[in-house]
Amino acid sequence: MRTDERHAYRIAVGAVLAVQATLLLSNAWRFDWLRGYDAFANDRYAEIVADELRLPSAAESGVWHTPPLWFALVGALRRAADAVGWEHVQRPGQLLAAASGLAVCVLVFLLARVLWPERRLLHVAALLLTAMTPALVRASAMYHPETLATALAAAGLLVAVRALRDGPTVTSALGAGALLGLASLTRAWALPVLVGVLVAFGLDAWRRRRLGPPLVVVGAALVLLAPWLVNQQVAHGDALAFNRDAPPEALLDRRPASFYLGPRALRVFDHPITPLFRNELVPHLYADWWGDWALTWDSPPPPAPAELLPPAVVAERTRQMVVGIVPTLLALGGVIGLGVLANARRSAAVAVLPLAAAALAAAFLLFAVRFPSTDGDTIKATYLLMALPAASVGAAFVLDALRPRGRTWAVAIVGALAVLYAVQLPFLVV
Repeated sequence: MRTDERHAYRIAVGAVLAVQATLLLSNAWRFDWLRGYDAFANDRYAEIVADELRLPSAAESGVWHTPPLWFALVGALRRAADAVGWEHVQRPGQLLAAASGLAVCVLVFLLARVLWPERRLLHVAALLLTAMTPALVRASAMYHPETLATALAAAGLLVAVRALRDGPTVTSALGAGALLGLASLTRAWALPVLVGVLVAFGLDAWRRRRLGPPLVVVGAALVLLAPWLVNQQVAHGDALAFNRDAPPEALLDRRPASFYLGPRALRVFDHPITPLFRNELVPHLYADWWGDWALTWDSPPPPAPAELLPPAVVAERTRQMVVGIVPTLLALGGVIGLGVLANARRSAAVAVLPLAAAALAAAFLLFAVRFPSTDGDTIKATYLLMALPAASVGAAFVLDALRPRGRTWAVAIVGALAVLYAVQLPFLVV
């Protein structure tokens, strides 16, 4: 790498991270914590863990089914804030979410570097695509465990990819398993990611005739996770208990055909907010990932009925739907492309990301069908945040693979992504 190229690369990465850090921390400081998902229930859980050193009952917190790591950390921060007389004792929890969101950006950048060390455009593109994702930015301001779990899962993916690239050792397998175990102890959505990593380790073990590494991964994860799963099984009759009962109908009868077909999908481009296309999987997810379907973000508090919203609020979210078209297509093609590349090269390291994304998508669909809801609550876009590393790296891979060679084209693509990020900033800032 020439000196001037190395300098420009470092400036680009540093600039993106500086802007992102300012954005996420500022949003967390200004965002009303009670507008986040399950905010009061989350605070009650953290308070009980910190003050009474026990898990809450179903009557005490609506999120009793969520693993306890984030609540233990935030409960300790909450007590410390209260001890020094901080007026908003929930603010440290929001700042932790912001720091975790920034960590996700860094880890995705490092994932791209580990897989393709010399492809600098790919690294910067993956970083920019992660930073501009509204679902990540929104979650990073909330009093909620999602971004911490995503950061821990991304760290586990990074260790796993590096291990499979260089050849797994007991230490690397232990690190991957421990990080994914901690992620699963924060949000159950990390469990499918763990499954994807185990499949990749299993494929590598089959090729190398070494069964030790995958056993170490699963052992390290279970040591951390087993006490929680046992508690849930004993206390609630299901290791993966949820805060609502599944309906008695057969699994495939729980959602109507409109859930899968999305008959009002095109309305996502003119009115992408609640209650339109509620419980229509694809438009609901798309509107919530790229915009703010549930109106939790920077709209008149409390969220006004859709017909009373200022036209600017609707127009801003409509613009977001257009912005998201190209990154979404790149991400979908990229995840598939990574799977094809992994198969062609017999590379378990490359396979980790598409396997984790596929496992998460399957778990998400099963969950959404198993627990239907009238308000669309069980198909939030943030449930899929752990697919962001695969989506961003995959999209960056497609961009880098299809572009004409040459420095001019690389600069043009980075510039286009930066413009796309800048276009979104008015929406991303609280």
